[in-house]
Order: sequence, then structure tokens, then C-alpha cells
Amino acid sequence: MAEIDIDFEGTGGNGTGGQAGEGTQGGNGGASASQEDVTNMGGKEKEDITGKSNQGQGSESNDGGQDGQDGDGNGNEGGDGDSSDSSTGELNPGDNVEFEGVTYIVAENGDIVDKDNKVFKKAGEVKDWLASLQEDVDDSINLENIQDVFGEQIVGEDGKPVEFTNDAEGVKAYVNAVFELKSKELQEGAINKLYADNPLLKQFQDYVQVTGTPRGFGELPDRTGWVIEKDNVNQQEAIVRMAAKEFGNASLDDNYIKYLKDTGALYDTAVGQLKALQEKDKNVRAEIEERAAAAREQERQELEVYWNKVNDVINGGTIAGYKLPDSFIKEVNGKKQTVTRNDFFNYLNRQTEVDADGNRITGYQKDLANESDDDYLARELINAWLMFTGGTYKDLAGMAIKEEAVRTLKLKSKENRAHKTVKVTKPSSKANMEDIVLS
Repeated sequence: MAEIDIDFEGTGGNGTGGQAGEGTQGGNGGASASQEDVTNMGGKEKEDITGKSNQGQGSESNDGGQDGQDGDGNGNEGGDGDSSDSSTGELNPGDNVEFEGVTYIVAENGDIVDKDNKVFKKAGEVKDWLASLQEDVDDSINLENIQDVFGEQIVGEDGKPVEFTNDAEGVKAYVNAVFELKSKELQEGAINKLYADNPLLKQFQDYVQVTGTPRGFGELPDRTGWVIEKDNVNQQEAIVRMAAKEFGNASLDDNYIKYLKDTGALYDTAVGQLKALQEKDKNVRAEIEERAAAAREQERQELEVYWNKVNDVINGGTIAGYKLPDSFIKEVNGKKQTVTRNDFFNYLNRQTEVDADGNRITGYQKDLANESDDDYLARELINAWLMFTGGTYKDLAGMAIKEEAVRTLKLKSKENRAHKTVKVTKPSSKANMEDIVLS
């Protein structure tokens, strides 16, 4: 019976007969004579229980390749096999790989398998497969190509095309502008369709726009669909009287109506008066619509003037005596990003957020809605205090600066007192005031 040598230190491969290093040809000796004298306690083939499984067992390691032939027989210099240089490239066991909508996982042996552990790509194929995918990446993606794909030119409020920088931030700004434009188009399209399907709704909105109140809207006559019945004398008489009252025609009295009846002209007169009334209704609604459109245009112009003024103030860099930086670092959702004055203007003006009711709002409106009651109260009280005292935000900033200056002065004064000393030198004879030194 052969003597069993249990290798606790992983040195069974040392010496001239061992297979050194991590390569297939490691060590000074090429034979594997010592392998039969090594027994693994776990039953697995040649596993080193000391954790030094890469030493002295070059024949079982494929990581080192031919580099293992420079080993010294002790497995210390045998090759330079690094797992990051394997056939799987930069993938590691446990990594998820998503390809064409299917998620795979990297197995311990480097294979890429699906959820049922079926091999999708063998370890030896992974590196070439990844390289082939990378070759298909379109490096020509830039702002110009993206603009060609969207086919949208963004025009500013001044009517001139907006220019975007050809970088990640520029592309992001362009895409956001396109989304905002499309959103407005969809909103306008939905509103126009709603008005087309419900013309009375449009008339109601115009009426409220002009009068400022819905009161009286239901009193507006609408005789568009009225039809005169040739045999209905009472209807014809009522139409004539209605027209006489609305047009202020005092000559259309009872005697004139009797004359129309006697001459057989009542029907034709009623038809003519009804057309006049229908034309009047049409003109009244057209006037309301024109006045509403004019009011909306005036509101749009006032808003444009307002936001132009806001933009000028922000670009000027000073608000109520407070100097605005050109840019600064802001933390958003745990990430630091650089924001500019233009970002501040967009925060106030651009409707990029959606509230709980689905309405589009600005970032500033969203933050105001999320403001706590205590913060809202504090801000309102500060505004009220400034109005009460006749001060401005500049005065408020000045107060804070003065308070900080007072604290600094007090601190320096206390430090000076702490370091003051009195040094008295006793004279040998007569006292001299110059011998007393204050420091």
C-alpha cells in the first residue's frame, strides 16, 4: 500500500518534479511525479486546503497560459494569469447581461446562462461576442444627427432658432425642448378637438374670458336651428314681434302685423326677420370670440414682457442687491451637478413637472406645493416684516452680514482679553513708570 502524503501546505509541487506556476508548463521539471502522493481531503482533484490553490499546480490552471513556464518550481513566479484577462472580458460571475430584451447571468465558470441555467454563450466565446457587438455601435451619434431624426427646429421667443451645444448637456436640452414642444402641440390639438366636438364649450369660455363671469351666458339667444312653419301663424307673428323688439323697430306694431296677415305677407316677413335675428346671434358670438382672442393675446404679450424682464434681471446677475453666481454646484437626488443662471430661469418658467392632478407646472411651482407649513409661514412672515418695516431683501441681507460681523468682533475681543498680561519689573532703587510693561 502506497504511503499517503497529505499536503496541508500546498508544497507537494515543489522541487524538480513539481509543476510550478500557474501555466501549463510551469516549473523546472515537466513531470507530475509528485501528484500521486497528494490526496485532497475534500475529494476534489488537487485542491489546496491552505487556500494557495494557484501555487505548485500549474497543470490545473488555465489562467496563466504559457506564461507559467517561467515558474521557479515553487509556484511563486509561475505566470501572470489574471482573471480579469479571461475570455469573458470585463464580466464577472453574477453579472447580469441584457441582450435583445432577455436578461442573462454570468456563471462561475464564465458561461453566460439564462434563467433556466441554459448556456447562451460559452466562456470562450464571450470576449469575441462582446467585441462583435461593440463594433456595431454607431459612433456618429451627435446633436446634428439627433436633430435630423426628430426633424424639429426649436425657435425662441424672439423668433430666432435656438442653438444647442454639441455635447451631452446640449443634446439633453434639445430633447427636452422637443418634448415640451410636442406636449404643447398635443395639448392644443386636444383642446381644439374638444371645442370642435362641443362648440358650446368654446362659446362659454369666450364669454367668461370677455365678461369675467359665467352669469348671463345662458341668456344669449341662439336661433340658428329655428325653422318657420308656413301654416303656423302664431309662430310667424311671434318672430316678427321678437325682431321688432330686439332691433327697436316701433313700426312693427299690431296694425302692421294685421296688414301683413291681410295681404298674405306675414310668412315671408317672418322668414326675413328670422334671418336677421340669426345673423345678429352670429355677430354677437363672433364679437365675443374676437374680444376673447384679443384678451388672450394681450395676456400673452404681458406674460412675454414679464418673463423678458425676469430674464434680464437674472442675466444682470443681481437681485435686490444680492449677487448671483454665474454657476454653482447643486446636489439633486444625491448627485452633484453644475447649474447656471439659465437653469434658474428655466426653473421659474419651464413647465417640466406634473402635479397630482396631471397639470404641467414649473419646478418652482412644484417646490412651492411641496413646501412645509412651517417654511411657508416663515417665508410669509419675512415678507410681511419687510413690508412693515419698509425694508427690502437687500436690507435683510445687510442685517445678516452685520450680525455676523458683530459675532466676529465679540470673538476677537474675547480672544484679546484672554491673552492680555501685566508684567511688573521691580526696580532696584526707585520705581520708574517705564519699567511697567503692558502687553
